[in-house]
Amino acid sequence: MRRSVLHRVAFSVAGMLLGIATVALSPLASAQVPCTGPDGLAGFNCCQLIGANLPSFTPVSLPGLGVCWTNCQPQTLNALRVDWTPPIPVQCSEYVTALTITDINSTLPILKGSLVLDYTRTWTELDPSNNIIQVWRFAAKADLSPVLVGLPPVCPEPSCLQPFGNQNTAFFYGYVDYATNCSSGITQNVLVLYHACDFFIHNPGLSSAPGSYHPKNSYAIVAPHSTLQPFNVSKAPSPAGPLIGEGTRDLPNLPGGPCRATDGIVSGSLTFLGGACLCIPAGAPKQHTFRMFSATTNCPISSGLQGNFQALNIGFPTLLPWFYLTTTNIGVWTNPNVYPGQERAWVDEGLFLRQTGCAGDVVSVEYGGSTKNGWQILHPVLLTACIDIADNYTAPLFGPYPFPILGNVMQTDRVTFTFTP
Repeated sequence: MRRSVLHRVAFSVAGMLLGIATVALSPLASAQVPCTGPDGLAGFNCCQLIGANLPSFTPVSLPGLGVCWTNCQPQTLNALRVDWTPPIPVQCSEYVTALTITDINSTLPILKGSLVLDYTRTWTELDPSNNIIQVWRFAAKADLSPVLVGLPPVCPEPSCLQPFGNQNTAFFYGYVDYATNCSSGITQNVLVLYHACDFFIHNPGLSSAPGSYHPKNSYAIVAPHSTLQPFNVSKAPSPAGPLIGEGTRDLPNLPGGPCRATDGIVSGSLTFLGGACLCIPAGAPKQHTFRMFSATTNCPISSGLQGNFQALNIGFPTLLPWFYLTTTNIGVWTNPNVYPGQERAWVDEGLFLRQTGCAGDVVSVEYGGSTKNGWQILHPVLLTACIDIADNYTAPLFGPYPFPILGNVMQTDRVTFTFTP
């Protein structure tokens, strides 16, 4: 995507300020990640192979919150520590890190596993002191396993895991942010991961982990959460409006190799359709909201028309669990002065049809996150909301469709990212 003049000025200022010495880290901050400017993935030709300009991302330790819902209402909140190791690149823009979730009350680790981070994009923000903040966002997914098998589960351990269920891992999905103050060099982080109720995760015939384990229960891991930056578990309608720029990008799946250039979004929209609780199911409480999500992209397909994508509704709720883009309410941070400010978080999932110039016509199952508000995004148009998703299953439009299509971490083939006012 062609970045605005304001974006380029902001990144230039960030570069000039980089030499300022790093100050002591706050409890919500990780080690220094330099501001590096644009990620270099805009490209000029469709399907172009291109190298990324990304920093080396650091290990992180954050105070966090475990959230457990029953019938779409929060039932248990539990203090956590959330740690992950330095993310290691495994292919262009995809990283793997070791995630550990520790229960604060017992000081014992309760969940661990490999966290897959699919880089989507970077942008700049202004904090309340007018410092430039560069944000790198990732769609995230993980298969997490219990550490202390045989002990009663501690929130947010899903009951599908051993010993109460028969599953070795539980599939979590959401997003991760790295956000660097370009004056001080301090980096702060956000992590939101979610494990849905059986309807989405353990659906027989669709899932690699079928069964009836927690039909009315779902689980989340959120960080940060502390007295300095509290997180409030709550509900609100998910963002909607016209799409403002950004795009979609294929991953060539070449270990250690280049990326595909971003295919810019030409036009599109997020249309709010309503909400419900799909774990009961019932019309309320509206933990799940639904959005039509569609766009045209710059690169032409074989017919000569523009590329495009759209979220689908196929056989809901008897065949597939998604009503277009299905979005789950998580909550909102409450301190405007600490990253990410008063930002609201959701996680997203859905079935998509994509017509692309590089990969052809495909269907895919995609996961990620949406956010709204927080600190001011530097852009000529007032932007308050972001959506960043990555696929976890892809098949040709006319098949074959190998099963299962959900239930655990699978290969990522593309990411999609955009703003809306």
